[in-house]
Amino acid sequence: MAICTFCGNDMIHGTTCSEERLRIGGLDYEPIRWGEEKGYRFQYMTERCGDCNVPKGAVHHHGCDLEQCPACYSQAISCGCMDDCTPANTPSDANATTPADAGKRAIG
Repeated sequence: MAICTFCGNDMIHGTTCSEERLRIGGLDYEPIRWGEEKGYRFQYMTERCGDCNVPKGAVHHHGCDLEQCPACYSQAISCGCMDDCTPANTPSDANATTPADAGKRAIG
C-alpha cells in the first residue's frame, strides 16, 4: 500500500491525484499530467502510468517515479524542487504567484 501524501488515496487504485496547483519556491504551478510531459517522451506510452497507475490525462500522485516536476521539468522525485512543494491552497504564502506572473513583474 502506497498512500499519496497530497490526496490521501492509495496510489495503486489508479485514481487521479489532487488537481490543485503546486506551490514550489513561492510560485504556483499546474501539475504535469500523465501523457503531457514536456521535453521528453516515453518510447512506449501506455494508457496508465506504470508507477502510480493513473490514466492518461490524470495528475500523477506526487512521489510517483514518472512524475515530471513542473518547475524544472526533471524527474520530480529526484530534482529537489518537490522537497519544497505544498498544495497551492495552503495559507503559508499569501503572495505566491504563477511563473508567468513572476516573469511579468521582472519585465515591467
